[in-house]
Amino acid sequence: MRTKKISITSILALILAFAMVIGIFSNLIGQANMKSNALVLIGCVVIWYFKPFLLNWATKISEKNMTRILTGILLAIVIIQILVIHFLPASVYHDPFRVLVQAEQLAHGHSNWNNSIYFLRFPNNVSLTVLMAGWLKFAGLFHLSTYWGIHLLSLILIDAFIFAILRSVRRLSHQNDVVLLAAIFFLVSPFAYTYYLQVFYSDLPSMLSFAIVFNVLIGWSEFSRNKRIITGIGLVLSVVIAEVVKPNLIVLLVAVLLVGIWLFFKNREQLNAIKMPLILIVLGFILAVPTASGLKAVSHYKTNNQYAFPTTHWIWMSYDPKGKGGYELRDVKKLSAIPGKQAKQNYLKKALPKRLKHLGPVGIGKRWIEKANTFFGVSTIQKAYTGGFIAAPRLYQKVQLPFAAIGMVIMRVGFILLYAETLLRCLRLWRKRYTFNDDPRVMLTVLTALGYIAFHTFLWETESRYGQVMVPLLGILCSIPSLSLPTEQRLGSRSKTQRYFALGIFVVGLGAYVAAPHSYTTIKGDHVAGQESQLSLQFDAKKTRIQPNSTLTQQVKLNHSAKHFKVSLAPGVKFRGTLVNEQTHRRYVLTRTPKAFKLKRKLPMGKYQIELKNNQQYPQSILLTKTISYWLAPYPLVINQQQHPYWSFVYTFSR
Repeated sequence: MRTKKISITSILALILAFAMVIGIFSNLIGQANMKSNALVLIGCVVIWYFKPFLLNWATKISEKNMTRILTGILLAIVIIQILVIHFLPASVYHDPFRVLVQAEQLAHGHSNWNNSIYFLRFPNNVSLTVLMAGWLKFAGLFHLSTYWGIHLLSLILIDAFIFAILRSVRRLSHQNDVVLLAAIFFLVSPFAYTYYLQVFYSDLPSMLSFAIVFNVLIGWSEFSRNKRIITGIGLVLSVVIAEVVKPNLIVLLVAVLLVGIWLFFKNREQLNAIKMPLILIVLGFILAVPTASGLKAVSHYKTNNQYAFPTTHWIWMSYDPKGKGGYELRDVKKLSAIPGKQAKQNYLKKALPKRLKHLGPVGIGKRWIEKANTFFGVSTIQKAYTGGFIAAPRLYQKVQLPFAAIGMVIMRVGFILLYAETLLRCLRLWRKRYTFNDDPRVMLTVLTALGYIAFHTFLWETESRYGQVMVPLLGILCSIPSLSLPTEQRLGSRSKTQRYFALGIFVVGLGAYVAAPHSYTTIKGDHVAGQESQLSLQFDAKKTRIQPNSTLTQQVKLNHSAKHFKVSLAPGVKFRGTLVNEQTHRRYVLTRTPKAFKLKRKLPMGKYQIELKNNQQYPQSILLTKTISYWLAPYPLVINQQQHPYWSFVYTFSR
C-alpha cells in the first residue's frame, strides 16, 4: 500500500492556524473593559454578516473604477495624516526619542555619543540613528525642521507600506473585494494615524521591507528584464536597511535558506523560478554586516563593554517570574549594577537556567501563552512610545475619549477578522494536504510568520508592536485565490442557520454591553496637555545646571479642564514651584514629591505658566529636555528672560 505524501506547507499552515486562535482570543477578550469587549464582538459579527453585500457590490466595479476608488482612499489617508501631524502632535518618549535626539545631533555635526549611556548599553539602535541622521541632513537642504523632517519620513514610509500591501493583495487575489476591505481598514482604523505616523522607530522599516520582499516575490515571474533589475536593487536595499535597523529580520534569512534547501531536493524547477529573488535576499543579509560596521565607523561610535548588555539579557528578561514576557525595568537595573559585559554574561549563565527552573514546565508554558497573547494583541499600539497629545484642540478634546476607544475597537475587530480569515485559509490548506503543490511563495510566507511567532514566544521579549510585522505576511495568505471559498459561497447570502447564529451572537454582545458596569471609555490619566519627551535619568542623561535665584518659566494652554498637574525634576534638588493662572493671576503652590512637583485640583481651561525658581544660594541641576530644532511644546522655556524655543519642562496636565 502506497503512503500518500502530505504537503509540508499544509503542516506548517496547521501550526499557524493554532497561533491564529491565540491571536483571535487575545483581541476578543484582551481587555478588562467588558463594554469594549462587547463592542468588539458586535463589530465582528456585524461585519461578517454584511460582508457578502459588500463583496457583491465590489465584484461589479470595473478595474478602472476600482483604481479610482483606491486612489481616492489613499489621498484621503494622506490628508488625514497631514491634519494629525499639524493639529495633534504627540510627545514621543523612551527609545524613539533617544534615537531622535542623537540623530539630530549627528545631523548637525555633533558626533558625541555621551549625552547618555543609552547607546553604550544598547548599541542595536546605532545604525537606525545614523540612517535617521542622514535623512535629517537631507531634509535640512529644504530647510525643514527636525519635527517636519522626521514626520515626513514617517508619512512616506507608512504610505509606501499601505500602497505595497494593497498592490500585492490586488495583484495576487485578482478580487476587488479583498483589496477594498484592506483599503477601508487602513482608512477608518487608527493604523495609519497614530504610532506609525507620530513615532518613527525600527518597526516601520521592518514592515515595509517585508511588504517589498513579498511584492517582488509575487510579481517576479511577470517582470521584464529592466523591471527585474530595478526591483532587484530595491529588494537588496530594503533587506540591508531593515536588517541593520532591526536585526530580528534574520528570521527571514532562516526561512529563505530552509525553503531553498527544501526546493533543491524536492523541486528544482520551482527553485529556478524564484532563485534570483532568494539569492538577492541572502545578498542583502550578507551586505548588512559590513553596512552596520560602516555606519558605526562614520558616526564615530565606539563600543564600551563597561555598559553593554549581553544578548542573553533579552531572553533572561522575558522569563522574569514577576513579569509578562516583555521589557522589565527591574531586570535592567539589576544587570546595570554589574560592571562589565563579561561579568554580566557570567551572571546570566547562572541566572537564566535558575529562572527557567523556577518557572518549571507549566510556568514556561504559561509564559509562552502570555507572550503570544501580547504579540498578537493590538489594544496598546495606538499609544506605543507616546505620552499623549501635546495640546490637542478644544473641539477634538470633546470627542477624544470616545474617538480613542472606538479606534481601539476598530483595530481589534480588523485584526480579529484578519486572524480569522488566515485561520480558515490555513485549515483549507490542511484539507488539501494530499493534493496541494508546495508553492514556494506560500511556504516562505507561512514559514516566516511561524519564525517570527516562535522567536518572540519562545526566545525573545515581546511587545504588541512586534506582532505588526505579521500584517504583510497574513495579507499575502488572505489573498491567495486557491485558498479562498468558491465564488458562489463567498457572494451568497447567509443561510437561515447563519442568520440565527449571527443574531444570537449579536444579542449576547448587546446584553454584555448593557450589563457591563463600566463605560467603554475611561478618563483616568488622559492628558489635556503635556510634554513627556526626555532622555531619562536611568540612562544618566545630562542635567541642566541652574544658577542661584534663577527663574524658569513656560506657558501652557489648556483646551480642556484638568485635575492633575505634574512637572518633573531631578531627585534631591530644592526648587520652589508655582503654577500661575494667567487669566485670574491666581498662584498655586506645587507640592514636592521625590521626583516631581505636583498639584491636584480642578484647573479650568485657559493659559497657565509653570514657574520654578532656584531659591538656594548654590547652583542646582534639573531635568530639562533640549533639542536643536525639534518642536517639543507650543511655548518656549524661558530662563531669566531668555527664550529657548526647543527646550521644555517635562510636564503633564491630565483629567
